[in-house]
Amino acid sequence: MKPIKQTTYETCLACCLLMLTGKSGKDQIEIWKHGWEFNYLIGQLNFFGNKYNKKITTYIENKYYFNKLKKQSGKNINIVNSKINLKLIDELLKTGQVIVYLDCYYLYHIVHAPHFVVAVKRIKDKMEIIDSNDSKIKMIPIRDLNKGIISLRNHLKYSPVLIKMD
Repeated sequence: MKPIKQTTYETCLACCLLMLTGKSGKDQIEIWKHGWEFNYLIGQLNFFGNKYNKKITTYIENKYYFNKLKKQSGKNINIVNSKINLKLIDELLKTGQVIVYLDCYYLYHIVHAPHFVVAVKRIKDKMEIIDSNDSKIKMIPIRDLNKGIISLRNHLKYSPVLIKMD
């Protein structure tokens, strides 16, 4: 998988989606702007699923957010309500890469903010990820990935999300 660098600080999800399909980063702004038509997440997923004819399963932890997105999801998007944790990530990684929503503080130790990365594979107590912020492949401690998900939920008050191409 070829890393793609974000052109703005808000195009991490678009870059992750493009990386999972082997596309170039040229459409990231077009994908990102569709996030503002409905909801940041579902707008991008609906547009991407339709444009590239891709089936996408999205795991949403928060029940309220799940119900809202379920009503807005397009034909190529399957929304699943599930607890987001390392066990689920490991299970999903058995069939390919997974987009993970986390608090980027646990990647850079600078500022708390929501961010999407691609989890490529787990090797013992480390996770190989691709980070579109700097377009680098990184090995991070699995505990930092877990802390990033927990902080997204408890500190930033965002629902954890996992995204998988079917």
